[in-house]
Amino acid sequence: MEILDYYITLHLQHPEHKDDQPAEVTVSQLGSLFYCTKRNVNLLLKRMGEERWLTWVPGKGRGNRSKVHFHYDLEEAAAAYFSKLLAKNQIAEAAEFIKRPLMPEYLAQKLQMQMQNNFGLQVKQTVSSSVDLLKIPMRRPLAALDPAFSYTAAEAHFVRQIFDTLINYNSVTETFEPHLAHHWEVNSEYTEWTFFLRKSVRFHHGRNLNSQDVKYSLERLKDPDVQSPFRHLFSELQSIEAFHEYGIKMRLKRPNAFFLHYLSSFNAAILPQDVPIMTGRELIGTGPFNVTEYNDRVFVLEAFDNHFNGRPLLDRVELWFVELNPDRIIDYELPGSGTTKNRHMKVNNTGSRYLVFNFQREGPHHDLYFRQAIAELIDPNQLISELGGRRGCPASSFWPERSERSSFPPSSIARARSILKKSSYNGEVLTFKYLDYTSEGLREAEWIQNRFREVGIHLNLSPYSLLDTEQHDGEMISKGEVLERDAQYGFLSFLKGERSMRSLLTQQQTEVLDRYLGEFLQEGDYEKREEIIDSIETYFYEQKILLHLYHIAKEWNYPALLKGVRLNDFGWTDFRKLWVKPEISKTK
Repeated sequence: MEILDYYITLHLQHPEHKDDQPAEVTVSQLGSLFYCTKRNVNLLLKRMGEERWLTWVPGKGRGNRSKVHFHYDLEEAAAAYFSKLLAKNQIAEAAEFIKRPLMPEYLAQKLQMQMQNNFGLQVKQTVSSSVDLLKIPMRRPLAALDPAFSYTAAEAHFVRQIFDTLINYNSVTETFEPHLAHHWEVNSEYTEWTFFLRKSVRFHHGRNLNSQDVKYSLERLKDPDVQSPFRHLFSELQSIEAFHEYGIKMRLKRPNAFFLHYLSSFNAAILPQDVPIMTGRELIGTGPFNVTEYNDRVFVLEAFDNHFNGRPLLDRVELWFVELNPDRIIDYELPGSGTTKNRHMKVNNTGSRYLVFNFQREGPHHDLYFRQAIAELIDPNQLISELGGRRGCPASSFWPERSERSSFPPSSIARARSILKKSSYNGEVLTFKYLDYTSEGLREAEWIQNRFREVGIHLNLSPYSLLDTEQHDGEMISKGEVLERDAQYGFLSFLKGERSMRSLLTQQQTEVLDRYLGEFLQEGDYEKREEIIDSIETYFYEQKILLHLYHIAKEWNYPALLKGVRLNDFGWTDFRKLWVKPEISKTK
């Protein structure tokens, strides 16, 4: 510990005491506080006195306590020490400092704001050039950046920064565009697909991409030993033939007019066959950024100069795993940007927060009347109004535009109680699982628990983590889903993936769902696939299998000098497009 840290630790024990209000302490107490010997306590007090931070008046005689006069204001001392931590990039230590026992709430809030201002887009000047750096706080560690296992919005976003896919889906034109593959062909039955790769595409470790890498990546997705939660999608691949260094042919078990959507998904990112992912941190791709540091504290990306589609305009991204205010609006700030006009952006993700019933467990939730009573109890507008935060608008669908066409009449406790009486519920205590990575998950779970209590339904709240492999030990689960830019594929992946609600359904429900999905995969027309999606959502609504709550609202403030800000499908801005417009210096 630095000497200033010892001083702050002591002052926190007596935050109200100043020059004219000395605090009474004993050397023995300080030894316990500083975890050191009496001799070292005296040395520390001497150092603090030399710095003129305090005056130590030893007690004379048995039983007389010593007195300490504090001269260095606690707020100023804490701010100075905190600034040193941030200057050294000791972000994790700074986050822990804020949570020190006895830290006054007003001071913790000030320090948290100071930490927030340390993040954002910064321009670092070096001897020869400037470096555009984006620092982002994240309240939880990344769950999985292996494309075969990534499934959350944040992880999917970073996968797309590190890896590339054969083709890209343009959600604006609703067409596919060449990427790692510059051309492709398909037979009339949609069972044989041939792709031709670009030449001289570099992996981050220096080797050029070839067709064997594509074969390895796709076979890995369907390999039962790998246990990818998306293997049921890619199990439709009957064979993959690398017939040329830059040519690859894929044969399917059955016709699939939707297959290009699979290959443009982030799960189908191409990996190098010579660097297998063993621990989940051997992340080598061909993407615009390469990973230079990845540990429990920070995740660092740097621009890949040899990216085949051009070097990113941003030089470096640092993702720091620290807990900040969950209600914050993320800012991309610039040094001195207080003099420039800020801009604001807000968007509702395609996806929703929802409640789903776990039909793999016995209980009253198998009774439709019970589920109808729950649906009547949940009032999305009231939930949004009372809890606020990033809860955007009420949801009746994964698509915000479909939710906008729905009405949300106020719920009725009387109606809910009346429906519940028709059900088989008999006072059992049911387990409600909620996501625990922020305090907002618990707040929302408690809101629902209180709502249920009004009609006599008893809930036991139980947290789960995104890192948990099993989340199925509750009768009801709070979940969230963000669909990627290709929303139709995102919906299919959601319904097919093993970590989604599919694993919670009964066999009969799964059979109904798979009949819809079979029609979906055979249908080549976009609008007709939309009609099938409507049918699936109607089925969920009528059977009350899934109860939508709200759409998440992403908000960003950023200065006018920051260019290239475009929110992608996961509510993040594409790092490779960000750049800082240099200010023209004004000369007299």
